[in-house]
Amino acid sequence: MTRRPRAARSALAVTAVATLIALAGCAAIPSSGPVRTGDAVAPEEPGLALQLPSDPLVDADPAELVRGFLLAGAAGLQDEFAVARKFLTVGGSGEWDPRARVLIYPRQGSEPQVDPQEDGSVVVSVPLEAIVDDAGRYTEAAPDALDQELTFELQRDAAGQWRISELADGVLMDAAAFEAVYRPTPVYFASTDRTQLVPDLRWFATSKTPTLAVSALLGGPSAWLRDAVVSGAPEGARLSTETVTLAEDRVARVDLAEAPALPDQADRNLLHLQLTETLRRVPVTDVEVSVGGLAWDETDVPILERDVAPGSGPYAIVGEELVVVSDDVPVPLDDVAPLAGLDARHPALAVDGSVRVVLSGPGRLLLLPADGAAPATLATGTALVAPSVDRYGWVWTGEQASTGRLLVVDQAGQQVDIEAPWLDGRTVRSLRVSRDGARVAIVSAGSAAGDVAILVAGISRDDDGRPTLVSAEPLAVGAALVDALELAWVDEVTLAVLGRGQDLGFPSTYLVPLGGPTQSLTVLEATGIAAGRGPQSIHVVDGDGTLLTRRGNQWRTVADGVRDPVFPG
Repeated sequence: MTRRPRAARSALAVTAVATLIALAGCAAIPSSGPVRTGDAVAPEEPGLALQLPSDPLVDADPAELVRGFLLAGAAGLQDEFAVARKFLTVGGSGEWDPRARVLIYPRQGSEPQVDPQEDGSVVVSVPLEAIVDDAGRYTEAAPDALDQELTFELQRDAAGQWRISELADGVLMDAAAFEAVYRPTPVYFASTDRTQLVPDLRWFATSKTPTLAVSALLGGPSAWLRDAVVSGAPEGARLSTETVTLAEDRVARVDLAEAPALPDQADRNLLHLQLTETLRRVPVTDVEVSVGGLAWDETDVPILERDVAPGSGPYAIVGEELVVVSDDVPVPLDDVAPLAGLDARHPALAVDGSVRVVLSGPGRLLLLPADGAAPATLATGTALVAPSVDRYGWVWTGEQASTGRLLVVDQAGQQVDIEAPWLDGRTVRSLRVSRDGARVAIVSAGSAAGDVAILVAGISRDDDGRPTLVSAEPLAVGAALVDALELAWVDEVTLAVLGRGQDLGFPSTYLVPLGGPTQSLTVLEATGIAAGRGPQSIHVVDGDGTLLTRRGNQWRTVADGVRDPVFPG
């Protein structure tokens, strides 16, 4: 537990709840620990009502007052925090921004501890599961994260009643309460070539999802994704009012404030598509956009691909052949030259199958021509990372012992070094480019025990699709895992990770959202992982070479004698 000087404590956050959420509907929600158990990428549609907050008790002592405030703050979305502000002095209320962040603590056995201090303040201690910022970005806490310690300064009002005079912004909720009143929402942008929709996953209060989602879209992508996508929203775009209205026919009406420079028609059309796709889960049937109350008609809304699924797979190595598993039968590819004697491992394919590569031994990257010609060397190294092929046909790899660079090579052997200084001195264990080509997910490990990171970076490209940069500060996900070995993209916002939770002694399979709670699938010890689209497409291979896939919540055997399964893309 952390302890801070009083002066610093006054700047800390506050707000809490605990008892609100022994509520109905929790039976379908995982029961304990930072890693959830279940098969759904996103929770069920929220809608659980919290109990209404209560006014401060007369003559409540400081600890009682803070407990009441924590409850009122957690339920504050129902009344715009009107009751919660009754626990504050006028000055405290004026300074407090309850929407600045949500501190989430585990749902069971972790209620906030409220301790009155000799100096009259009250300290609240609670374990932290995640933080959601004011833009809806969810950051998971590590299992060994220190407890949060929140300090409230109090003073008596004119009636002699205790009121909170100093507190930090935000509210505190347990995980069940949070999932009852917040909704995961992908906010969509476009790839730089404007052919793919790229999501930026956020969490918004269900009572205001349309308004918050549109505001987030207009505000632009998160910093780690900014250089990998484009938006039709003009610089400085904002809503003219605080509300996106939703009519009875489920048509969302978005009125933008007038801006000095309006976007051209192509950007208007793109923005209309972004709004429609972002609000689709609300759901809405259509979106009408206006500027300063004047209709802003789209003319030719583009059709962009979203969350593309591979059309075949998984592929794998069986014996000395590259095979595709079809109807649970490994079938050798007859247009690939024999791999005998090459020590072939870790195949990778473009999502359309146009580029196929394989590692030969630990340090040679081979192109497998589609005409059955002999494999051609694309790159060599000491010990290369298992490759991944993006939708432009570029092959991503790099030395496992990283010097802060990734190696990207095309079919002609043209190589590009991509700087990734956050990998310098680390061991790269796994690398996969998303099927939209805008993001790359990487597992790396440092030299210290337990130093494992799952990072996702945006990919910048030139006009020809050639990668030029990855994010300087990538997104960290899956903090609930204490180890990670390999990953695959399950869908546009979720990774399947072969890793280990705090209470497991061997690697199993987890779903890791790009901003959301990590979930454990049915436990099965495995050594390799691949995924098409959706949790039921996940395949794993165990130490005996048995390939298994999902059937409901169970695993079933597909084939034996398999190595290094992978789906295209």
